[in-house]
Amino acid sequence: MSLESDLGVSRRTADKLRQLGYSTTKSLRKVHVPDLLDAGMGWSTIKKIVKKLVTLGLKPTFEAPDVTWTEEKWHNLVNILVRAGIVKWEEVAICVLGELNPPQVGTSIASNLNFQRLFAPGKCMQAVMAWFYGQSGRCAKCGRRLHMEVDHVKGKNEFIKEGRDPQEADTLANLQLLCKRCNVVKRESHLLGGLSFHTAQAALMWILLVKKPATYDAFKELCRRAGLTMADVRFQEAWAMAEWLRRDGLYPLDLNNRR
Repeated sequence: MSLESDLGVSRRTADKLRQLGYSTTKSLRKVHVPDLLDAGMGWSTIKKIVKKLVTLGLKPTFEAPDVTWTEEKWHNLVNILVRAGIVKWEEVAICVLGELNPPQVGTSIASNLNFQRLFAPGKCMQAVMAWFYGQSGRCAKCGRRLHMEVDHVKGKNEFIKEGRDPQEADTLANLQLLCKRCNVVKRESHLLGGLSFHTAQAALMWILLVKKPATYDAFKELCRRAGLTMADVRFQEAWAMAEWLRRDGLYPLDLNNRR
């Protein structure tokens, strides 16, 4: 099979890939997407390639914080945000505390009629809370404690594919806690989820504040290089922070300020 037929790209694009040293689809398993951007490929073409590679179980790489980003450096970044007056330590703490709390997981499950049918009247919430307390409080995939959500271990779509009733998925034994990121990555509708180094919400701000692009177009380019594959409008929304901070004389942020 050729690159053209494997990836569904034009001969011109396939020739460019070969010039970069990718003669087969399998050889693209180690492709660094920013190299394709540097070679002049358009984002729509690159996204098509990335989608095909992910479908084949091959994971291309993108730009991310390097090994110098230790705990100390992350701590220093938050310190700078506080010293600049962008956030307060109280707000940072409240944000963390809030995301440690998985809200209404028990009540949302216990109010589901499919779960209620499995227990005697009045016993569903008791069983749900016993299951809930029996969890580790960490994401079953990555081990983090933040942004917890309830998830079906075996999704309802899998039951449907097997010709079974999707309601069979609604059992406590088939539930787990996942962080929001791992839950999104698991969904078939989010094929390109999880390619960036962190959640899109956080990665957008890291790129903005650490890379300090001077223009929106430069920001968008950096976002694509980091594996953010959503529509441009999401970048436009994030760029608003640069405009807001600029009005206050805070953009670009001085990351060397260690007072």
